[in-house]
Amino acid sequence: MDVSKITQTQEYIIARHSKMVGKILDLVEASLPEGNQCDKLKKLLQIPLYDFRNEMIQLDSRGLPDPD
Repeated sequence: MDVSKITQTQEYIIARHSKMVGKILDLVEASLPEGNQCDKLKKLLQIPLYDFRNEMIQLDSRGLPDPD
């Protein structure tokens, strides 16, 4: 993604998403003992969260995808 072409809506999506991810990871840390399991879970959780963020940014720039 070209950073110079980010819209205000996309900036908003990124900012709100970052706050949400931070809150989720804080909750995971609070509920699990520190260690490898906690770190691995946090990394695994980030994958679908960032996939969703990227999908929302694409939605903003391209609109809704055509139904199959």
